[in-house]
Amino acid sequence: MLIGNYLVTSKNTVKSESNASLIYKNEKPDKVSETLRALNIKKAKEGRTASLEQKRIEIEKQIVPTPSNIKIKGDNIEGTKVEWLIPNGSSEDKIVFYIHGGGWSRGGLGFSRNLGTILARETGYRVLTIQYRLSPENPYPAALTDVEKVYNYLGKNTGPNSKVVIVGDSAGGNLAFALLNKIKSSNGNYPTAVVGFSPATDLTKESQLYTSDLDSIHASYHGNDINIVDTYVGNNNRKNPLISPLYGDLKGLPPMLIHAGAREELIDDILAYAAKANANGVEVTCKVWRGMFHDFQLMDKASSISKQANAEIAQFIKQHLENR
Repeated sequence: MLIGNYLVTSKNTVKSESNASLIYKNEKPDKVSETLRALNIKKAKEGRTASLEQKRIEIEKQIVPTPSNIKIKGDNIEGTKVEWLIPNGSSEDKIVFYIHGGGWSRGGLGFSRNLGTILARETGYRVLTIQYRLSPENPYPAALTDVEKVYNYLGKNTGPNSKVVIVGDSAGGNLAFALLNKIKSSNGNYPTAVVGFSPATDLTKESQLYTSDLDSIHASYHGNDINIVDTYVGNNNRKNPLISPLYGDLKGLPPMLIHAGAREELIDDILAYAAKANANGVEVTCKVWRGMFHDFQLMDKASSISKQANAEIAQFIKQHLENR
């Protein structure tokens, strides 16, 4: 299959970017600096030998300084710890609900502050982050239950005119799209829009995350890390749409922006989800970034491509929250 920098739109067309060129999936990354590649190789090697507890500690240490014009406020919603990142002058009724990644098994409010701060800085809106319960101590459906409780709270307690955009990366993207299926099954109210970057959309054994060997430079689901899926899902049906969003009824879902790296292991699963949403009439834009890897948006300080991607995500959010 050939892929490149392109947009899949709800009009069932493919639009090439002006600087795009189609590439084979086995082409080596050509847009990643040597420094960034070395950093990813180091992290990958450390990740294969570190214990889960070590990984949890390390990921929470990766906190970037928060700008002085963004206030941090801890809170507790329905028994779940959350954190507000509030830019000066931000509206109280326009909210970005960010659901962090980390393989359902690591990450928390400290780690969430990284992308949460980027989203608050770039959009000017309040960002709510969540410390959902982690596996293996709390397997499915614990994390999704926490996410649903917080989302429902926002709908009931932030005013009748409030608008919410949900953002999720990796496992957080999985939870974001699973939440849409949960909302649909309960006839609830959808968010204004959803953003997923590098989302895990298919947790079945047939999924590419089990079979692919695309990019060993940065592949969060490769090798020893594969048990993060098993410990999250357990013996549950992997084609349950609340576990693998790809298998849900996607008709009527809200507008979506999906970003993926061309080199990441989840690329085929991500494209399959975007294509299915598109075929079901969802207003979906899916952009594949040439030469990039899983969750590359986290490298905002090291990569101009990551900065560009985050700016485009912010523009999408503002488009759907402004004048609403």
